[in-house]
Amino acid sequence: MMTNEELITELSRRLNWPETKVAETLEAAVEVMNAKLTENIPLSLQDLGDFITRRKTEYISVNPRNNERWLIPPAIELLFEAAPELKERLLKNI
Repeated sequence: MMTNEELITELSRRLNWPETKVAETLEAAVEVMNAKLTENIPLSLQDLGDFITRRKTEYISVNPRNNERWLIPPAIELLFEAAPELKERLLKNI
């Protein structure tokens, strides 16, 4: 798994930018992505895929052993669908 620091270092090397500029740019990009996803606006990144949010409704869960009931609150779920190009590249590496 690549860490955030390793990503910053690699991008800095490839772009020939200082690591501080790369870190600031990545932070700004993540902030924009978070803001749009929070507003339920889907994101599509070329050659990577689509990020969408889906609201899951609340429901009641029942423990089968003791019939205890729990109210599970609504939640927002983040979904990712890989781009066809990425899927193809990943399958070739298996």
